[in-house]
Amino acid sequence: MAVTKIHPIKTTLKKAIDYICNGDKTDNEIYVTTHLCSRENAHKEFELTKKQFNSRTKTLAHHLIQSFVPEEVSFEEAHQVGIELCEKILGGKYEYVLATHIDKDHIHNHIIFNSIDVDDGKVYHSYYGSYMNIRNQSDRLCKEHNLSVIDQETQKEINEIRRRKYVNWYDWNEDKKGSSYKSRLQFDIDRTIKQSINWQDFLSKMKSCGYEIKQGKHIAFRTKNQQRFTRAKTIGDNYTEERMKERVLNKDKELGNIIDIKNNHKAKSSKGYEHWATKHNLQTAASTLVEIRNKGFKSMEELERGISRLSIEKNDLKREFDKLSWEQKRIKEVVKHIQICISKREHYEGYRKNPNDKIYMMMNRKDVEAYQKSYEEIDIFLKQFPHLKGELLKALKKGNGNDLFKGLNQHSKNILKEQTKLVKECNELQAECKVLEKLESNMRAYLKKDNEPKKSVMEQIENAKHLQKENTKKKKQKELEL
Repeated sequence: MAVTKIHPIKTTLKKAIDYICNGDKTDNEIYVTTHLCSRENAHKEFELTKKQFNSRTKTLAHHLIQSFVPEEVSFEEAHQVGIELCEKILGGKYEYVLATHIDKDHIHNHIIFNSIDVDDGKVYHSYYGSYMNIRNQSDRLCKEHNLSVIDQETQKEINEIRRRKYVNWYDWNEDKKGSSYKSRLQFDIDRTIKQSINWQDFLSKMKSCGYEIKQGKHIAFRTKNQQRFTRAKTIGDNYTEERMKERVLNKDKELGNIIDIKNNHKAKSSKGYEHWATKHNLQTAASTLVEIRNKGFKSMEELERGISRLSIEKNDLKREFDKLSWEQKRIKEVVKHIQICISKREHYEGYRKNPNDKIYMMMNRKDVEAYQKSYEEIDIFLKQFPHLKGELLKALKKGNGNDLFKGLNQHSKNILKEQTKLVKECNELQAECKVLEKLESNMRAYLKKDNEPKKSVMEQIENAKHLQKENTKKKKQKELEL
């Protein structure tokens, strides 16, 4: 299921376009497409269009984001879906820049389009109705490309939202501000997990924090000020019921984050908090170092190589998944051509026996040409997937595709099983990679010297411990003197 969101751009249009077209995110702009404008001067061309129609709108452009489910779509297909979405919602009348970001697990499209069209200078009004049109078109395209679609539970929530009346963008945007509840919920869950003995204790403490809890297929929470429940899984993979139960059981093993004391306002205003943060950072760094060594890495360089290795393995699995997806898609496409060849075979055989019979050709031209065109498509398919050649050609000669279709159906099921296996392996690598990245991030944040020659991590921690002991001694001496 592709998730969409849109917001207006009222300043720094060039900066926004440069960001979405970043070569590191779009494979050197291979996955960048423009319409009615150029990549380099899009911001100027947007402005010229407004001047041409004397437009007074303060909105420079609209920024639409379309995110796909991780591991589900290839780079090329995601970009194609983005182009098709632009055609559906903009109708070829608006200048736009489309960029597909492929640098993260969840591939996503960024679309920046002008706030007025090039035909009449008509302003694009972004409000609840226009957003639902975008959402619906995106869902339709997902179905057409055999991507996952919205689940029934979420659809019920959308239908409930649809029943409400929204006059303009402001009203809808104000309703959307309820998303701030998610950040608060995330904070409360994290804090409560650290304090809980078991799962029941966690639920009890969440209720004490003022949350109403709905348990079912997906656990959900709601405060007194919320109209609807918030499903915990929507705030991240770390907040599914299964994952939260696991975190409660292993809370002592969870590593914290290094606090940036120099840039932390609370640390600057409170000496007590600064002292606590220093101690917290020391303990977190020590725990991080122990964890790094437990995982078999003797230095930061080895840890970096380990992360790089996991990233390469993960990308290899993704490429294998994309190859299987491509094969699955091509099988679905070639089935209709096989059916045509089987149904039109007799017509073609009649033509092949008497190629100079003009009357026969005149009466059967459409059937003969349909056979030839479909056979060409089948030939292309067999060159791409030669392992299916023998069975397919045998079925065409017999003129009976029942066994062939059963075989292709079974082959498709085997592909799905292999893809499920690849996804599981990729998720395991991703989880392991996140753990290593967290360890690396903690040590980098603690040392804060990424660009300087690396010092011994153990030496840094020992020095910090020694300094802490010295401060404690001085404090006790002062107390004795008093």
